[in-house]
Amino acid sequence: MGNSTHRSRFHFGGVVGGSLVAVVGLLASLAVVYTNADGVGQVAEAAAAQQQAEAALGALAAVRATLGQVLLADPAATATVAAVVADSRDLLLQLQARLELLGPTLAVPAATIQETAATFLERAEAGDPLGAADLAVQSVGPALDDLMAQVAAQRDEAAAAIAVARAEIGRLATASRFLVALGIPGATIVGWLLLARRRRRRIALTEALEQERELNRAKDRLLGNISHELRTPLTGIYAAARTIESTGFDDVALAGELTGIIVDQSADLNRMIDDLLVSARSDIGRLRFNLVGVAVHEEARTVMAEFGRCGKSLALDCTPAVVLADPLRLRQVLRNLISNAVRHGGSNIAVLGRPDGDGFSVVVSDDGPGVPAQTQARLFTRFVHSADQALITGSVGLGLAITRLLIEGMGGTVVYERRDERTWFTARFRAAPPAESALAPQPIRASTAAGQGSRDPMCSS
Repeated sequence: MGNSTHRSRFHFGGVVGGSLVAVVGLLASLAVVYTNADGVGQVAEAAAAQQQAEAALGALAAVRATLGQVLLADPAATATVAAVVADSRDLLLQLQARLELLGPTLAVPAATIQETAATFLERAEAGDPLGAADLAVQSVGPALDDLMAQVAAQRDEAAAAIAVARAEIGRLATASRFLVALGIPGATIVGWLLLARRRRRRIALTEALEQERELNRAKDRLLGNISHELRTPLTGIYAAARTIESTGFDDVALAGELTGIIVDQSADLNRMIDDLLVSARSDIGRLRFNLVGVAVHEEARTVMAEFGRCGKSLALDCTPAVVLADPLRLRQVLRNLISNAVRHGGSNIAVLGRPDGDGFSVVVSDDGPGVPAQTQARLFTRFVHSADQALITGSVGLGLAITRLLIEGMGGTVVYERRDERTWFTARFRAAPPAESALAPQPIRASTAAGQGSRDPMCSS
């Protein structure tokens, strides 16, 4: 359910990101198109205004010319004067129509022209050339000049507007080329990055799902291994106890051997139960540590004694020291590391304890083949097995993971090394405060030859 939600969220994020890029690109394109269309419309509008102004100026020039013809006409030639006056009136009407197209700002000067020109034509038509000429000089000419200046100003304003609009269109064309040259590749790169990020997330999610499936498979194997691993020591304990029950203690050697079997199998069983309890408590957040000063050399000697009948050579060389640890958890760590060496290491096992800077290191080494390369990266992961066997027999794949969990819970570290043809597990602990560091006077050295050793029971609570 949670993985499906993450997958949907990643898909939704990719869709939103791609949609956002597409929307931004579309909006930018629409803005360019709209602005370009607006600029073209401004050019067209200004060009029409300029054309109308040019037409009005042409009409004004024609009116001025016909009015001049009226002044030059022979007053005695009444027919000629009448024809020229009629032409003038027609041109004045055309001029009025042209001026109306230029807007209301020219209404007053246009009315003035119509009025003075009409008076001028009436005098010329009445045979008063001197009065017409005086009116032309005093009123008609200046009115025409003023009107022509205003129309020319509108024409020039329209021309300037055309220039501005064309410049804006040119800038938009440059921007369009820029968008084509950079925007499309940029959008492609952004889209590719979004797809790449989505692909990485999908890969990470797939890997997480596979790890979860592997963990679930490991837990399923754990359920099967628990029954087998627990049954093995229980079977040995039961068989030895039944034999003692039936034969009694008359045969001291046999009874001693059977008692040893019970002790050894009980130790294995205890280790398994301890690991399972630590794992369960860690999962529910109830794993607690009682950190006090602990004589690590004494704990190492006690744990070493548990493996007296392991059939291998064990050597202990530990400098007296007091570390800050939980006594129960410290014994469990040492027990797991030594058990791992006994079960999977070589025939010669050494436990070395020495001060290490401001702490203390316990090294468990053996001359065995070491951990396979394909397993080393997951060596301290729960439920990890080498082939079909747990890395620490009797821990159902929990031992080394529990070892690291406990050491780190006590503020220490554990590392694995393979050097000098030996396997090395180094557990480093913090030194206890000086008030708790009452050391024994001599270092602890002990050795157990193959097939010999103590039959002391486990010192684990």
